[in-house]
Amino acid sequence: MSILYGDKDGYFLSHKLFISKLYNSILDKTESTVNFYEHFFHVDNPFVRDKQQIQTDAESGQNLKRKRKRPKFQEDELSQKIKTFISNLKKHNDILLFSIPINICNNNNYCARRASIKFYENTSTLKTFYGKNQNSNLHIANGYVFPPNCQFYCDNVINMKKLGSEKYDLILLDPPWTNTYIKRKKKIKQDEGYTMMDDSDLAQLPISEYLNTNGLLCVWCTNSQNHLDSLKSIVFSTWKVKYVACWYWIKVTNCGEFVCNFTAPTGKQPYERIIFGRKIDCDTKLKNPEENKLIVSVPSSVHSHKPPLTEILNPYLPPLPKCLELFARYLLPNWTSYGLEALKFQHQFLYENLVLEDCLYNPK
Repeated sequence: MSILYGDKDGYFLSHKLFISKLYNSILDKTESTVNFYEHFFHVDNPFVRDKQQIQTDAESGQNLKRKRKRPKFQEDELSQKIKTFISNLKKHNDILLFSIPINICNNNNYCARRASIKFYENTSTLKTFYGKNQNSNLHIANGYVFPPNCQFYCDNVINMKKLGSEKYDLILLDPPWTNTYIKRKKKIKQDEGYTMMDDSDLAQLPISEYLNTNGLLCVWCTNSQNHLDSLKSIVFSTWKVKYVACWYWIKVTNCGEFVCNFTAPTGKQPYERIIFGRKIDCDTKLKNPEENKLIVSVPSSVHSHKPPLTEILNPYLPPLPKCLELFARYLLPNWTSYGLEALKFQHQFLYENLVLEDCLYNPK
Protein backbone atom coordinates (compact mmCIF):
# COMPACT_ATOMS: atom_id res chain seq x y z
CA MET A 1 0.00 0.00 0.00
CA SER A 2 2.81 2.46 0.79
CA ILE A 3 6.08 0.82 -0.37
CA LEU A 4 6.96 2.17 -3.82
CA TYR A 5 10.48 0.74 -3.95
CA GLY A 6 12.62 -1.65 -1.93
CA ASP A 7 16.02 -3.34 -2.12
CA LYS A 8 18.66 -4.74 0.26
CA ASP A 9 19.54 -1.26 1.54
CA GLY A 10 16.09 0.13 2.21
CA TYR A 11 12.72 1.38 1.03
CA PHE A 12 10.92 4.34 -0.45
CA LEU A 13 7.52 4.96 1.17
CA SER A 14 4.62 7.23 0.32
CA HIS A 15 2.83 8.28 3.49
CA LYS A 16 0.35 10.28 1.41
CA LEU A 17 -0.50 7.26 -0.76
CA PHE A 18 -0.99 5.10 2.33
CA ILE A 19 -3.57 7.53 3.71
CA SER A 20 -5.26 7.99 0.34
CA LYS A 21 -5.74 4.26 -0.23
CA LEU A 22 -6.81 3.57 3.34
CA TYR A 23 -9.54 6.22 3.28
CA ASN A 24 -10.35 6.01 -0.42
CA SER A 25 -14.02 5.18 0.21
CA ILE A 26 -14.68 8.60 1.75
CA LEU A 27 -12.46 10.65 -0.52
CA ASP A 28 -14.42 12.35 -3.28
CA LYS A 29 -11.70 13.99 -5.26
CA THR A 30 -12.22 16.16 -8.33
CA GLU A 31 -9.83 18.18 -10.43
CA SER A 32 -10.81 21.41 -8.64
CA THR A 33 -10.51 20.16 -5.05
CA VAL A 34 -7.76 18.78 -2.88
CA ASN A 35 -8.19 16.78 0.31
CA PHE A 36 -6.85 18.75 3.24
CA TYR A 37 -4.38 16.10 4.45
CA GLU A 38 -2.56 16.18 1.10
CA HIS A 39 -1.33 19.70 1.84
CA PHE A 40 0.83 18.25 4.61
CA PHE A 41 2.98 16.61 1.94
CA HIS A 42 3.47 19.63 -0.35
CA VAL A 43 7.15 19.64 0.55
CA ASP A 44 8.95 20.78 -2.61
CA ASN A 45 11.93 22.63 -1.09
CA PRO A 46 14.28 22.13 1.84
CA PHE A 47 12.89 23.78 4.97
CA VAL A 48 14.48 27.00 6.20
CA ARG A 49 13.33 29.56 8.74
CA ASP A 50 11.29 32.45 7.33
CA LYS A 51 14.00 34.99 8.16
CA GLN A 52 16.51 32.92 6.18
CA GLN A 53 14.07 32.73 3.26
CA ILE A 54 13.57 36.50 3.23
CA GLN A 55 17.31 36.98 3.33
CA THR A 56 17.76 34.56 0.42
CA ASP A 57 15.13 36.41 -1.61
CA ALA A 58 16.78 39.79 -1.01
CA GLU A 59 18.10 41.32 -4.22
CA SER A 60 21.50 41.99 -2.74
CA GLY A 61 22.03 38.38 -1.86
CA GLN A 62 24.27 39.58 0.96
CA ASN A 63 24.20 38.24 4.50
CA LEU A 64 22.33 40.78 6.63
CA LYS A 65 23.47 39.35 9.93
CA ARG A 66 26.63 37.72 11.05
CA LYS A 67 26.05 33.97 11.05
CA ARG A 68 26.77 31.94 14.14
CA LYS A 69 29.70 29.63 13.56
CA ARG A 70 28.77 25.98 13.58
CA PRO A 71 31.01 22.91 13.64
CA LYS A 72 32.00 21.89 10.12
CA PHE A 73 30.28 18.73 8.92
CA GLN A 74 32.63 15.88 8.11
CA GLU A 75 31.04 13.36 5.75
CA ASP A 76 30.92 9.93 7.35
CA GLU A 77 29.97 6.40 6.30
CA LEU A 78 26.30 6.93 7.17
CA SER A 79 25.86 10.14 5.19
CA GLN A 80 27.67 8.58 2.23
CA LYS A 81 25.36 5.55 2.34
CA ILE A 82 22.28 7.78 2.51
CA LYS A 83 23.41 9.98 -0.39
CA THR A 84 24.20 6.92 -2.52
CA PHE A 85 20.79 5.40 -1.79
CA ILE A 86 18.99 8.62 -2.74
CA SER A 87 21.05 8.85 -5.92
CA ASN A 88 20.03 5.29 -6.84
CA LEU A 89 16.38 6.10 -6.12
CA LYS A 90 16.51 8.98 -8.60
CA LYS A 91 17.63 6.53 -11.26
CA HIS A 92 14.33 4.70 -10.76
CA ASN A 93 12.26 7.75 -11.58
CA ASP A 94 10.47 5.67 -14.21
CA ILE A 95 8.27 4.54 -11.33
CA LEU A 96 7.64 8.18 -10.32
CA LEU A 97 9.41 8.24 -6.96
CA PHE A 98 10.16 11.94 -7.33
CA SER A 99 8.66 14.91 -9.13
CA ILE A 100 10.60 16.58 -11.91
CA PRO A 101 11.75 19.97 -10.49
CA ILE A 102 10.51 22.26 -13.28
CA ASN A 103 9.65 25.86 -12.34
CA ILE A 104 8.92 25.01 -8.72
CA CYS A 105 8.68 28.23 -6.74
CA ASN A 106 10.99 28.27 -3.74
CA ASN A 107 8.27 29.34 -1.29
CA ASN A 108 9.71 27.51 1.73
CA ASN A 109 6.82 25.00 1.60
CA TYR A 110 4.43 27.71 2.72
CA CYS A 111 1.33 25.70 1.84
CA ALA A 112 2.48 22.66 3.87
CA ARG A 113 3.47 24.80 6.83
CA ARG A 114 0.18 26.72 6.75
CA ALA A 115 -1.74 23.43 6.58
CA SER A 116 0.09 22.35 9.73
CA ILE A 117 -0.99 25.54 11.51
CA LYS A 118 -4.60 25.10 10.38
CA PHE A 119 -4.50 21.50 11.56
CA TYR A 120 -3.58 22.52 15.10
CA GLU A 121 -6.15 25.31 15.07
CA ASN A 122 -8.92 22.87 14.17
CA THR A 123 -8.03 19.85 16.31
CA SER A 124 -7.99 19.29 20.03
CA THR A 125 -7.01 16.62 22.52
CA LEU A 126 -9.88 14.53 23.82
CA LYS A 127 -10.40 13.62 27.43
CA THR A 128 -10.04 9.98 28.46
CA PHE A 129 -11.93 7.99 25.85
CA TYR A 130 -11.83 4.35 24.72
CA GLY A 131 -13.34 2.67 21.69
CA LYS A 132 -13.01 0.27 18.77
CA ASN A 133 -14.26 -0.37 15.28
CA GLN A 134 -14.78 -4.13 15.02
CA ASN A 135 -16.08 -3.93 11.45
CA SER A 136 -14.09 -4.58 8.29
CA ASN A 137 -15.18 -1.22 6.87
CA LEU A 138 -14.44 2.40 7.69
CA HIS A 139 -16.71 3.97 10.25
CA ILE A 140 -17.48 7.68 10.74
CA ALA A 141 -18.91 8.94 14.02
CA ASN A 142 -18.89 12.22 15.97
CA GLY A 143 -16.65 13.90 13.42
CA TYR A 144 -13.96 11.17 13.46
CA VAL A 145 -12.99 8.53 10.91
CA PHE A 146 -12.19 5.04 12.20
CA PRO A 147 -10.30 2.52 10.02
CA PRO A 148 -11.35 -1.15 10.00
CA ASN A 149 -10.65 -3.42 12.98
CA CYS A 150 -8.98 -0.81 15.16
CA GLN A 151 -8.99 -0.21 18.90
CA PHE A 152 -7.93 2.95 20.71
CA TYR A 153 -7.35 4.45 24.14
CA CYS A 154 -7.22 8.24 24.38
CA ASP A 155 -5.35 8.22 27.66
CA ASN A 156 -1.94 8.86 29.17
CA VAL A 157 0.39 5.92 28.51
CA ILE A 158 1.28 5.78 32.19
CA ASN A 159 -2.18 4.20 32.52
CA MET A 160 -1.46 1.51 29.93
CA LYS A 161 -2.27 -1.25 32.42
CA LYS A 162 -5.85 -0.60 31.36
CA LEU A 163 -4.94 -2.83 28.42
CA GLY A 164 -5.45 -5.75 30.78
CA SER A 165 -3.69 -9.04 30.11
CA GLU A 166 -3.19 -8.56 26.36
CA LYS A 167 0.16 -9.52 24.81
CA TYR A 168 1.48 -8.02 21.57
CA ASP A 169 3.78 -9.25 18.81
CA LEU A 170 4.84 -5.67 18.04
CA ILE A 171 4.99 -2.63 20.30
CA LEU A 172 5.80 0.65 18.57
CA LEU A 173 6.64 3.81 20.53
CA ASP A 174 7.23 7.42 19.50
CA PRO A 175 8.08 8.96 22.90
CA PRO A 176 8.04 12.73 23.52
CA TRP A 177 11.79 12.91 24.18
CA THR A 178 13.14 15.85 26.17
CA ASN A 179 14.35 18.58 23.83
CA THR A 180 16.16 21.85 24.57
CA TYR A 181 14.37 23.75 21.79
CA ILE A 182 10.94 22.75 23.11
CA LYS A 183 11.99 23.71 26.64
CA ARG A 184 12.89 27.21 25.39
CA LYS A 185 9.54 27.54 23.59
CA LYS A 186 7.59 26.55 26.69
CA LYS A 187 9.42 29.19 28.77
CA ILE A 188 8.13 31.82 26.35
CA LYS A 189 4.65 30.39 25.93
CA GLN A 190 3.49 27.64 28.27
CA ASP A 191 0.86 26.17 25.95
CA GLU A 192 3.28 25.68 23.05
CA GLY A 193 5.12 22.43 22.50
CA TYR A 194 4.32 18.94 23.73
CA THR A 195 4.68 17.48 27.22
CA MET A 196 8.06 15.81 27.34
CA MET A 197 8.98 12.60 29.17
CA ASP A 198 12.28 11.95 30.93
CA ASP A 199 14.15 8.78 30.04
CA SER A 200 13.75 7.53 33.61
CA ASP A 201 9.94 7.86 33.40
CA LEU A 202 9.92 6.14 30.01
CA ALA A 203 11.79 3.19 31.53
CA GLN A 204 9.00 2.74 34.08
CA LEU A 205 6.43 1.81 31.42
CA PRO A 206 5.56 -1.92 31.81
CA ILE A 207 6.65 -2.83 28.28
CA SER A 208 7.89 -6.29 29.26
CA GLU A 209 4.43 -7.24 30.57
CA TYR A 210 2.80 -6.57 27.20
CA LEU A 211 5.45 -7.77 24.75
CA ASN A 212 5.14 -11.40 23.68
CA THR A 213 8.13 -13.62 24.35
CA ASN A 214 9.09 -13.40 20.69
CA GLY A 215 7.69 -9.92 20.22
CA LEU A 216 9.43 -7.07 18.41
CA LEU A 217 9.93 -3.65 19.99
CA CYS A 218 10.29 -0.59 17.76
CA VAL A 219 11.15 2.87 19.13
CA TRP A 220 11.39 6.15 17.22
CA CYS A 221 14.36 8.02 18.69
CA THR A 222 15.91 11.43 18.21
CA ASN A 223 19.54 11.82 17.13
CA SER A 224 20.57 12.83 20.64
CA GLN A 225 23.45 10.61 21.70
CA ASN A 226 22.29 10.85 25.32
CA HIS A 227 18.85 9.50 24.45
CA LEU A 228 20.31 6.78 22.25
CA ASP A 229 22.71 5.62 24.96
CA SER A 230 19.99 5.73 27.61
CA LEU A 231 17.54 3.80 25.44
CA LYS A 232 19.93 1.00 24.55
CA SER A 233 21.67 0.60 27.91
CA ILE A 234 19.15 1.61 30.60
CA VAL A 235 15.61 1.70 29.18
CA PHE A 236 15.91 -1.54 27.18
CA SER A 237 17.50 -3.28 30.17
CA THR A 238 14.62 -2.22 32.42
CA TRP A 239 12.15 -3.49 29.81
CA LYS A 240 14.09 -6.80 29.59
CA VAL A 241 14.75 -6.17 25.93
CA LYS A 242 17.97 -6.59 23.95
CA TYR A 243 19.09 -4.30 21.14
CA VAL A 244 18.67 -5.74 17.63
CA ALA A 245 19.17 -3.00 15.03
CA CYS A 246 19.01 0.68 14.14
CA TRP A 247 17.25 1.98 11.02
CA TYR A 248 17.15 5.51 9.61
CA TRP A 249 14.16 7.47 8.32
CA ILE A 250 15.43 9.86 5.63
CA LYS A 251 13.27 12.93 4.94
CA VAL A 252 13.29 14.27 1.39
CA THR A 253 11.32 16.73 -0.69
CA ASN A 254 9.07 15.71 -3.57
CA CYS A 255 12.04 16.40 -5.85
CA GLY A 256 14.41 14.14 -3.91
CA GLU A 257 16.37 16.81 -2.03
CA PHE A 258 17.07 16.44 1.67
CA VAL A 259 14.71 18.56 3.79
CA CYS A 260 17.77 20.02 5.51
CA ASN A 261 21.54 19.73 5.22
CA PHE A 262 23.66 17.19 7.03
CA THR A 263 25.38 18.83 9.98
CA ALA A 264 27.85 17.99 12.74
CA PRO A 265 26.49 15.32 15.15
CA THR A 266 24.91 17.79 17.59
CA GLY A 267 22.99 19.63 14.83
CA LYS A 268 19.72 18.95 13.02
CA GLN A 269 19.89 16.09 10.52
CA PRO A 270 17.68 15.08 7.56
CA TYR A 271 16.97 11.76 9.29
CA GLU A 272 15.65 10.17 12.48
CA ARG A 273 16.45 6.80 14.00
CA ILE A 274 14.28 3.74 14.62
CA ILE A 275 15.67 1.39 17.27
CA PHE A 276 14.61 -2.29 17.38
CA GLY A 277 14.75 -4.79 20.21
CA ARG A 278 13.45 -8.21 21.22
CA LYS A 279 12.85 -9.85 24.59
CA ILE A 280 16.11 -10.95 26.25
CA ASP A 281 14.77 -14.50 26.69
CA CYS A 282 13.21 -14.77 23.22
CA ASP A 283 13.44 -18.10 21.42
CA THR A 284 12.08 -16.84 18.13
CA LYS A 285 12.99 -18.22 14.74
CA LEU A 286 11.57 -15.08 13.20
CA LYS A 287 13.90 -12.94 11.14
CA ASN A 288 15.38 -9.93 12.95
CA PRO A 289 15.57 -6.48 11.31
CA GLU A 290 18.94 -6.00 9.61
CA GLU A 291 21.27 -3.25 10.81
CA ASN A 292 21.32 0.21 9.14
CA LYS A 293 18.38 -0.10 6.75
CA LEU A 294 17.06 3.14 5.25
CA ILE A 295 13.47 4.33 4.90
CA VAL A 296 12.99 7.31 2.58
CA SER A 297 9.80 9.36 2.36
CA VAL A 298 8.42 12.86 1.95
CA PRO A 299 7.58 13.89 5.54
CA SER A 300 4.38 15.45 6.75
CA SER A 301 4.68 19.10 7.77
CA VAL A 302 2.90 18.28 11.04
CA HIS A 303 5.29 17.58 13.90
CA SER A 304 5.77 13.90 14.74
CA HIS A 305 3.40 12.68 12.00
CA LYS A 306 5.47 9.58 11.35
CA PRO A 307 5.09 7.35 8.26
CA PRO A 308 3.40 3.94 8.79
CA LEU A 309 5.76 0.98 9.17
CA THR A 310 3.12 -1.75 8.95
CA GLU A 311 4.12 -3.25 5.61
CA ILE A 312 7.86 -2.94 6.16
CA LEU A 313 7.79 -4.79 9.49
CA ASN A 314 5.66 -7.74 8.31
CA PRO A 315 8.70 -9.94 7.46
CA TYR A 316 9.83 -9.75 11.11
CA LEU A 317 6.46 -10.67 12.63
CA PRO A 318 4.25 -13.77 12.80
CA PRO A 319 1.18 -14.04 10.54
CA LEU A 320 -1.70 -11.84 11.72
CA PRO A 321 0.33 -10.12 14.44
CA LYS A 322 -1.21 -8.21 17.35
CA CYS A 323 0.23 -4.70 17.26
CA LEU A 324 0.24 -1.88 19.81
CA GLU A 325 1.35 1.73 19.34
CA LEU A 326 2.09 3.90 22.38
CA PHE A 327 2.06 7.71 22.20
CA ALA A 328 -0.10 7.13 19.12
CA ARG A 329 -1.48 10.05 17.12
CA TYR A 330 -3.47 8.14 14.50
CA LEU A 331 -5.24 4.80 14.06
CA LEU A 332 -4.31 1.84 11.90
CA PRO A 333 -6.29 -1.23 10.81
CA ASN A 334 -5.70 -4.23 13.09
CA TRP A 335 -3.76 -2.14 15.63
CA THR A 336 -4.41 -0.93 19.17
CA SER A 337 -3.46 2.74 19.54
CA TYR A 338 -2.80 4.25 22.98
CA GLY A 339 -2.02 7.90 23.72
CA LEU A 340 -3.45 11.25 24.70
CA GLU A 341 -3.71 12.18 21.00
CA ALA A 342 -4.67 8.80 19.56
CA LEU A 343 -7.42 10.41 17.43
CA LYS A 344 -5.44 13.52 16.46
CA PHE A 345 -5.28 12.61 12.76
CA GLN A 346 -8.74 11.03 12.60
CA HIS A 347 -10.74 14.28 12.35
CA GLN A 348 -13.17 13.94 9.45
CA PHE A 349 -12.36 17.36 7.98
CA LEU A 350 -8.88 16.10 7.06
CA TYR A 351 -10.37 13.70 4.51
CA GLU A 352 -12.94 15.94 2.91
CA ASN A 353 -12.68 18.26 -0.08
CA LEU A 354 -11.39 21.32 1.72
CA VAL A 355 -9.34 23.77 -0.32
CA LEU A 356 -6.60 25.50 1.63
CA GLU A 357 -6.69 29.06 0.35
CA ASP A 358 -3.86 31.61 0.25
CA CYS A 359 -1.03 29.13 -0.28
CA LEU A 360 1.20 31.64 -2.01
CA TYR A 361 4.32 32.60 -0.09
CA ASN A 362 4.44 36.31 0.69
CA PRO A 363 7.19 37.25 3.17
CA LYS A 364 5.99 40.86 3.29
